[in-house]
This record gives sequence, C-alpha cells and structure tokens, in this order.
Amino acid sequence: MKSKKELRQEFKIKRCQLSKEDEESLSHGLLLQFQKIDLTKVSYIHVFLPIQKYHEPDTYPIINYVKEFFPKIILVVSRSNFSDYSMQHYILDHQTIFETNEWGIPQPVAGVEVSPSVIDFILVPLLAFDVDGHRVGYGKGFYDRFFSLCTSETQRVGLSFFDPIERIADRNEHDVVLTKAITPNHIYSFSSHGHDASF
Repeated sequence: MKSKKELRQEFKIKRCQLSKEDEESLSHGLLLQFQKIDLTKVSYIHVFLPIQKYHEPDTYPIINYVKEFFPKIILVVSRSNFSDYSMQHYILDHQTIFETNEWGIPQPVAGVEVSPSVIDFILVPLLAFDVDGHRVGYGKGFYDRFFSLCTSETQRVGLSFFDPIERIADRNEHDVVLTKAITPNHIYSFSSHGHDASF
C-alpha cells in the first residue's frame, strides 16, 4: 500500500504522461459514463473547471450536456481562497466572468453566490481513489472543508482517468468518502462507510 503523498506523486506523473489524444479520449469516456447517471432529482451540480497544467479531466462536455438535457439544473463553480483553504460558490451561466489565478485555476470573478447547503451533487477532482471510495486530492483540504458544509444527502462523485487502487495506506476515519467515482469505463458506487463498492 502507498500513502497519499506517494500516490499524489505517482498519479501526477501518470497524468502528465498521457498524450493530448489520450486525454481527449478518456474525457469522452467520462462523459459517456456520466450520461448514465440519473439526474432527474438533482437541483444543483457543483463542477470543477479543468486545470490544464494538472492534466485534469475536461469537464466542459459534461457542463454542455447538463445545460442541453437538464436545463433546470443549476450549475455551480467555485472561487478558492488560499488564505484559509475555503471556497465560495457561484452560479455558472452566460453572465459569469472568469479569471485565471496564479495557480492556473479558472475562477469566477463575481456572481450570484450559492450556499453549500443547497448543492446536492458535486463533481470532485482527484488524483486517485481506492475501492472503498477514499480519495487522494491535492492535499490542501479544499473539498474536505466543502463537504463538511453540505448535507449528508449530497452526492460526491469523483472523476478519474484511472481505475481505483486497492487501498490508500494512510486513510483515516475522518475522511469523507465518495458516493460514486466515474472512470472512462465504469461507475463505482460506495456506501456511506466506504465499503461494499459495486463495480
């Protein structure tokens, strides 16, 4: 088993080694899997915008899919505060103005703010995840803080180019596990305790 630090390094390298064609193909696979998820009862979807230098999955096709087929769903994006690792959440629409911060993250400059308590579906960026739904992020804790402000019913859905590993060595009881994880070939579902994953 490897620690979060080791996995963070390993999967950053794995993503950097993907060709542009590979990234596009894998992102398309993620879109096809996402389209299998029942969104009929979802009101707010929080989505991350891809950081190109980190080779993150392209979420724009997913955004466009939701806009076209589920126009009543409100899309939400975040602005990160690196002084306290918190996030502010804003409605994503045609009026949203973005800027790229010094870390290369596209962020809304301003807009209609949304409380985390109303967000019922979160697309979660990650570097790796295990078969019980524990994830490896970038290590700053932004999403852990975000999760703590959401309701217990909020779906936490990770997007990953890669299949799950067996187990993260240094996971702990305070980790908030994913509800689901989407890879280009599968949707993995997890119980609230992070066990009994279905494949």
